[in-house]
Amino acid sequence: MSWRRLTSAVLATSMLAGCGAVTSNSRAVFMLVDASGTYAKEVPDAVVTAKLVTSKLNSNDLIAFGQIGSCSFTDDSLIVRTTLPGTPSQAAYTKQDVFGRLDAYGETFEATSWTDIRGGLRYAAEELAQSDQSEKIIVIVSDLVEDVSPACDTSRISLDLEGVTVVATNVTKLSSEASNPDAYSDRLAMWQATVEDAGGTWVHANTRDRLLEKIF
Repeated sequence: MSWRRLTSAVLATSMLAGCGAVTSNSRAVFMLVDASGTYAKEVPDAVVTAKLVTSKLNSNDLIAFGQIGSCSFTDDSLIVRTTLPGTPSQAAYTKQDVFGRLDAYGETFEATSWTDIRGGLRYAAEELAQSDQSEKIIVIVSDLVEDVSPACDTSRISLDLEGVTVVATNVTKLSSEASNPDAYSDRLAMWQATVEDAGGTWVHANTRDRLLEKIF
């Protein structure tokens, strides 16, 4: 390659970076948070986790945050969805806006009567399919006990998780499992099979530090 062509290529790359072009190592993270029943008490902690994840994202990364409730396969469940600008200073301002929206959700959310995990996965996967980021991650903060509303039964909808990593975190045990410890591992195994059958990669990261390691 001639010096002139090499210089032109470098300038073109620099211009793309300056304009906020999505890079090959960018990531999109969609967090699904369970707000049903007794698990609703975990929501404030989930908001802290979401803010930590957001703080570690880079320019051109995407962050989304949605609630798993009754009929999660709707835009009504989406709290945040934004791609961080390419300019670092603008990305920092956008992160502050995301923090504010997450805090507002944590202070005003209402516990739901149902837990539509499959519908949430379907919604998140379709949102990620529309994103330009190369790495696509769904984080589920839930006890993974699904209880769908008769008015919105998503138990039979198909899932396509090809190219998506699903990370389950803070999967709490039920009080009833004290006498049946296998029930907890069976629940994890069932969702792992669901994700892998849909072409996705399953990860169980039951601490915040472990979650951050898996994402970053």
